[in-house]
Amino acid sequence: MKRSTAHIKLVTLAALACLCLAATAQADSQWQWRDGRGRMVYSDIPPPPSVPAASVIKAPGRFAGSLRPIEPPGGSPAAAASPAGVAAATQAAPVPAAKGNGNVKAEPVASADEAFEKRRAARAKAEADQAAKDQAAQERQARCAQSRNYATSLQQNRRIAVSMPDGSPRQLNDDERQAELQRVTATLEQNCA
Repeated sequence: MKRSTAHIKLVTLAALACLCLAATAQADSQWQWRDGRGRMVYSDIPPPPSVPAASVIKAPGRFAGSLRPIEPPGGSPAAAASPAGVAAATQAAPVPAAKGNGNVKAEPVASADEAFEKRRAARAKAEADQAAKDQAAQERQARCAQSRNYATSLQQNRRIAVSMPDGSPRQLNDDERQAELQRVTATLEQNCA
């Protein structure tokens, strides 16, 4: 019984290792680029010609951003096929200088981060502007509702009192009530239509 359990575990482990290798091989053979709308696209076929080379993030068998085919030093494919051509290509190939923290492509990453931060800041600003507009609209609706209620009170001949400079209340007479109703109606038409 122990042998069969160990055998099953070994077979399972081997199957998982094969799956991991297949997934790694598939990930190495994928293209990655940003489309015209800025969305990330993953595919096993190259991007269409309309996608600029700067938008391609990853190409199979090449480093990110290096999409030009590697040319042999002699310039001909025959020279590259010969063992001497391969040795010369490996010796003469320029090695990019590492910058700062060892990142070969520090500048594009920084510019991508900067672009992301700009988009995020623009989105946050747009959301803040929209929130301010929504708040102003709610306050305007509240003022309009209050003005409509006041106009209704004036039309129904309810007693309306105003405060005098000394703080004492004084009730409006009919002429003052009509003038106040006209003022409130004009304000409602102008601001709450």
